[in-house]
Amino acid sequence: MIDIFKYSKKNKIYQFIIIKILRINVQLLSKPLFLKYNVLLDLNEKFFYEYKRKYPLTKWMTMKESGQLYQSNHDLNNFSEMKEPVKILEKILNKDIKKKILKIKIIGRFKIKNIWFSIQKENQGHHSHNHPKSVLSGVYYFKIDNNSGGEINLELDNKKVKHAPQKNDLLIFNSCVHHSVNPYFGKNDRIAIAWDAIYTF
Repeated sequence: MIDIFKYSKKNKIYQFIIIKILRINVQLLSKPLFLKYNVLLDLNEKFFYEYKRKYPLTKWMTMKESGQLYQSNHDLNNFSEMKEPVKILEKILNKDIKKKILKIKIIGRFKIKNIWFSIQKENQGHHSHNHPKSVLSGVYYFKIDNNSGGEINLELDNKKVKHAPQKNDLLIFNSCVHHSVNPYFGKNDRIAIAWDAIYTF
């Protein structure tokens, strides 16, 4: 699977092929954006807790940080429970988002490279970070106490966005955008599914 955006940065030959021959404007792929949808993904809550029981400490957590939010490994593409949700997310990326970003019909498609979930308990948040190895990133809020903190903060160029997520919200933003999560004050666990997508053939 060729990551077109990454290859366009490798050398002048790839750059020429991608930009001049394939006519893909890679600069548009890196332009910061923030989009919100409301989507119903058919997921079973039991899957997340069974996964957590099987993998109580993942490589994305350390013993020192284990008191913070739980984060699964980034390999949920390999689980049958996630096949249909991934198809739905990729359909949104390629039917709607691609058109918004690239403006015209062009070769290539968005493909979800990694997908994972987090379980956030009361008073837990997440520090500011971005996802430099992908083009688009997103988060889907499967379970949440609405209006209970846990806002996501995004830094879009000179503009800052603060969004209070609701159940079934799907947020999509450029992977280079730094984002953080405020402490969550809900009494019930918050389960969010996050993913990274590349642009490929």
